[in-house]
Amino acid sequence: MLRLDINLVFTIINLLIWYAIIRILLFKRINRVIDQREQAIQSRYADAQKLQDEAAAEKDKYATSQAQIEAEKTKVMDQAQEDARVEYNHILEEANKKAEQIVENSKKEAVLEKDKIVSKAEQEIRSLILDTAVKSMQSSGNDSALYDEFLTKTGEAGHGENE
Repeated sequence: MLRLDINLVFTIINLLIWYAIIRILLFKRINRVIDQREQAIQSRYADAQKLQDEAAAEKDKYATSQAQIEAEKTKVMDQAQEDARVEYNHILEEANKKAEQIVENSKKEAVLEKDKIVSKAEQEIRSLILDTAVKSMQSSGNDSALYDEFLTKTGEAGHGENE
């Protein structure tokens, strides 16, 4: 059984003294080191959290910037397409005007050329008529030969026009 003797009391007192000494000298220092390490870990965790928040903010800023760049790119592309369309329409309009002008000039030239040919034909006919009239005055008796000569010359003149 358990006896209470003086050795047991001294052992208990000895244990309590050792506990107090260890607690005062060792546990306080160990607790202080543990607290310092916990604070360092908390500080590093706070820094990491701060960096993570900054990275997230930069990521959002980048995404916003990218969206703005895409919007600007789309706007510039739309404007360039519109400018190209306007320029295309302008060039097409100018080409149509030039084509109309060329057709108009060609028609005018054709009319002038026709008028020249008709005028030349009229001059040749007048010349033939005048020659015939002069010859008929010179020789009144040979009318059928003059008429044949007139028809031959007018046929040549008329035939020359068609070529």
